[in-house]
Amino acid sequence: MKIINSIFLAASLVVFTSCASINNPEGGPKDEDAPELIDSNPKPQELQVSTSTITLDFNEEVQPNNLQKELLITPFTDNKYQIRASKTRLELVFEKPLEENTTYTLNFRKGIQDITEKNIAEGLVLTFSTGTFIDSSRVSGQVVRLLTQQPEKEAVVALYPTNDTLSIRKSRPYYQTQANASGEFVFENIKDGEYRIYALTDKNNNSLYDNEEEWIAYRAEPIRITSEEQEIILQTVRIDTKRPILQRRERYNDRFVANYNEGIESFTATPVDSPKDSLIHKISPDGKIVDLFGDNRFTGGRAVLTALDSAANRTVDTVQIAFEGKRAQRVIGARIKTNGNGSNSTISEGQEVTIELETPVRIQTKEPIRLLADSVEVARLTYPDQVKLDRSATEISFTMPRWTNSNREAAILLDSAGIVPVQGEQFSKPAMQITIAEARGAGSLRGAVKTEQTNYIVQLVDSQYKVRNQVRNTKTFNFKNIEPGTYFIRVILDANNNGKWDGGDPELIKEPEQVYLHDKPLEIRANWDMEENIAF
Repeated sequence: MKIINSIFLAASLVVFTSCASINNPEGGPKDEDAPELIDSNPKPQELQVSTSTITLDFNEEVQPNNLQKELLITPFTDNKYQIRASKTRLELVFEKPLEENTTYTLNFRKGIQDITEKNIAEGLVLTFSTGTFIDSSRVSGQVVRLLTQQPEKEAVVALYPTNDTLSIRKSRPYYQTQANASGEFVFENIKDGEYRIYALTDKNNNSLYDNEEEWIAYRAEPIRITSEEQEIILQTVRIDTKRPILQRRERYNDRFVANYNEGIESFTATPVDSPKDSLIHKISPDGKIVDLFGDNRFTGGRAVLTALDSAANRTVDTVQIAFEGKRAQRVIGARIKTNGNGSNSTISEGQEVTIELETPVRIQTKEPIRLLADSVEVARLTYPDQVKLDRSATEISFTMPRWTNSNREAAILLDSAGIVPVQGEQFSKPAMQITIAEARGAGSLRGAVKTEQTNYIVQLVDSQYKVRNQVRNTKTFNFKNIEPGTYFIRVILDANNNGKWDGGDPELIKEPEQVYLHDKPLEIRANWDMEENIAF
């Protein structure tokens, strides 16, 4: 059978309707019924069809609804057609005869509606053959997002025969269907054979993988489609091949700022004259901004900046770094860094508190932080035992001590004389007002791992599938100090044992590393030790 690989061309639309406007009859009940197909030519499952005109007759007046995009004709054809609508009849008139000895399936999806209330003729599919039999092979399954195992609703599922050079990047699928809201799909009346199978979140509705914002699923090996039942799980990933771009550079007297077009997963900076040294830096929460700081060994000059995104795309830039101009003032004075709950004013006992500072500082006093309640001092925190200064010298952190005072309203006061800028004038350090929350306590989760795999990563992920903790290649796990809430256990089958998940291949040849998601959510409670064993 000849395989047609041209791009589908939208046909012109010819609609014959009355010039008079159509309105609902006054006083009558609202039409809530979808149009029903009462006859067609050819008829469903008809053989040896030779007509070039497909006729559909309905029980009420109908009209096309973006039918050129909604109608899926499989196998794919570039045979142009016109759409004609007249009262209760809709016709597809093809320019050329249909291919011989071919089973055709026309899936109209949401492409036909009634005129009165625009009710959609849902589930309308017509299958017939220009040969002496109907192809009976089939395949079904589900499309899910690999890292979350959530259904990929309304994904396009595509089949390409292995004996053809068609590519999902450049050619429309030979067979195509669409997953439902649960990610489930089915192909029926398929010609027996070997196929490459894909699933795609088709954002631009062209049935091609031509946008890296789209998620795609693929199999490294073809599948054999026969008349026997076969269930396929397709797991989508987002493939990122674009390197980070250093878009803007900013110079200040206390830092050099590198601005990237996307979030950076890891970053290194080394002086050209001293490549074994690593410059002090800090990455912003969204990963797009990197602050670099000088020290006694590096006061400026040429440096090599290497940035990697989450897909391990790497960019290397050699830049001239200078510390000059005014102070950056990314933070005005000092402020409490937002915690995991999205609040920076309510703090629990035992919670780590981080204070962001306007500029790099030195701590030259034993007790740089005081806690106040009603202007009365209730605690002093010592450095370096209780108070820590990060490597960039722009963040101070400590653990909120047990609160014995009855007043839950408090303030954090920084010692202005004991916390001084590395360079430049002193900055304002006003008292930071906070509320001490009632201690909720934390939970823990432990368990055993039953598997024959040797390389894997056991992850604790929250309800948004963000990784909270993980261990590698162990037969047990014990995650402690977990904030109460809903969590999942996810396992990465780390085939190359590199300690991270390796995603999709831009060539769509090597499959992503497999993921196992434990089959039930885990409710972590305060002061509760939970046990959950896993097997994969």
